[in-house]
Amino acid sequence: MKKDQAFYVPILCLIFLAGLIALRYLPPVTVFGYELKTIDMFSDVEKEPASDIIKIVPKVEPKVEIRCPKNKICFEDYSVDQNMFKTLFLSIDNLKSDTLGKVRIAFFGDSFIEGDVFCGDFRDLLQEKFGGMGVGWVPVTSEVSQFRQTIKEDFKNYTTFDAVHHPKEKVPYPPFGICTQPLPNNSATYYSTHFSPRTDKLPNFRILYQSKSPFSAKVISDGNSQNIQLKAGKNIQDHSILINKSKKVNLTFASDPNIFLYGFSFEDQSGVYVDNFSLRGNAGLSLLSSSSEMHKSLNRLQDYKLIILQYGVNAVSEKASDFAWYTRMMNKVITEMKASYPQAGILLISVGDRSKKINGAYKTLPTIKLMVEAQRAIAAENKIAFWNMYEAMGGESSMVDYVTANPPKANKDYTHINFLGGKEIGTLLFNSLLFEYEKAKSK
Repeated sequence: MKKDQAFYVPILCLIFLAGLIALRYLPPVTVFGYELKTIDMFSDVEKEPASDIIKIVPKVEPKVEIRCPKNKICFEDYSVDQNMFKTLFLSIDNLKSDTLGKVRIAFFGDSFIEGDVFCGDFRDLLQEKFGGMGVGWVPVTSEVSQFRQTIKEDFKNYTTFDAVHHPKEKVPYPPFGICTQPLPNNSATYYSTHFSPRTDKLPNFRILYQSKSPFSAKVISDGNSQNIQLKAGKNIQDHSILINKSKKVNLTFASDPNIFLYGFSFEDQSGVYVDNFSLRGNAGLSLLSSSSEMHKSLNRLQDYKLIILQYGVNAVSEKASDFAWYTRMMNKVITEMKASYPQAGILLISVGDRSKKINGAYKTLPTIKLMVEAQRAIAAENKIAFWNMYEAMGGESSMVDYVTANPPKANKDYTHINFLGGKEIGTLLFNSLLFEYEKAKSK
């Protein structure tokens, strides 16, 4: 072999070795109905997490027997009177006589609901059944603005902070943990979509903000321009804008370091509105980054009838042996929510399934089931309602079924659902809520 050719031998060996290592990350391949075993160089030395290191959380049972139809995941209501949704259902019934009434639901969560995956269908089914038009709250800037299907957005020249990735920034974080400041020559444009008949036009909207001094903004909706003045105010303020159902709306703001924008709420005159407060990487702790005054000012503006908490996947790891720290943190979160939103019911949604390749095959992380039981125990201890999303997805290895479905219902990270999976789970949650509503009406 020539000297210059010998030079390439170790390089080719390294490329071949890298290829073999990469094979362990490929999804399972099925040929004529038979699943081929994944090539994994490390499967013989990689140990499955031992179950004896996991501290088992005793399963909590509701005090009252839950009569739940087959193929439905019912709420577990741990409230004192087993009537956690009474304010929500009474307000929904009042929509029939109150043509200007609005029923709002705050849906706090992590990347599992990012881009209106899951929430979009849940909201749309509620609006189809009880009325409403518009997606509720949207941030000024978003990493998934083009990925989202219920509303589209372009933006430029803003600085955005969030309580998970910028916890030390001295900015007045709202409860949903996202705060934006306008820079010179800023612009944000929102577009309606054909996701459903309730998103094909943009309804009126409100600007949520805080500022030490009055400031100006310009709004252009389908070519109609209006200049507005916003008052100074502490905590969270709002200003209503009428645009008469448009396809497109553009906003520009004066640039001032004392202006903090908290987003916009697109909403019609009446109906049900679900605010999707997703924050990537959030385990729920960011809800404590905002002051009690900010929580109460949000409730003063929105008057939520139901608070939904969807967290857990960012607190789960292979090495976790118990979730006592998570329980303590969530107990504080729920105490704050009860104090700040006293009229609202609270629903805790469990973590969904999450899988990882172990010994050559994708399986549910053992700690997922531990987290589900920890979350059920948190709901029971705090006397709120609980919905088992892990069970709704199908339980053990259901994420594998979601990923390998044709078409797929989840991404190949075996952690996040896609829009098809979101539609399925959002519909299941809606059906569970509707079952509870009809059961309450029959009493």
